[in-house]
Amino acid sequence: MSAGRTPETVVVDLDRSEVALIIGEDDDKGMSVRVVAGSEVPEGATELPAAQEIVLALAMRLLKDPDFHDDVLDWYYEHQDEDDEEDVEPGEEDEEEEEDRRR
Repeated sequence: MSAGRTPETVVVDLDRSEVALIIGEDDDKGMSVRVVAGSEVPEGATELPAAQEIVLALAMRLLKDPDFHDDVLDWYYEHQDEDDEEDVEPGEEDEEEEEDRRR
């Protein structure tokens, strides 16, 4: 990106109970991590709502533990096939198993 040029932005609407973890990548600065909440924490609150606490914990771990993002990606790639298996229509699984047995 050239100096003085503004990046395009995307607007995301959050429900009041939602929290977004926004991860960016910049060639010069590395990874950026932001947390955006759909509502402010009430003044005087002694605890964060669970969703905010989880997202903040993930953001902090991404920023402070260099191996964590590799671990997350490894987990994702290891479990990616499980999502594909869930997309199989009933009956298709039996056909695939029969083909495997024939081989």
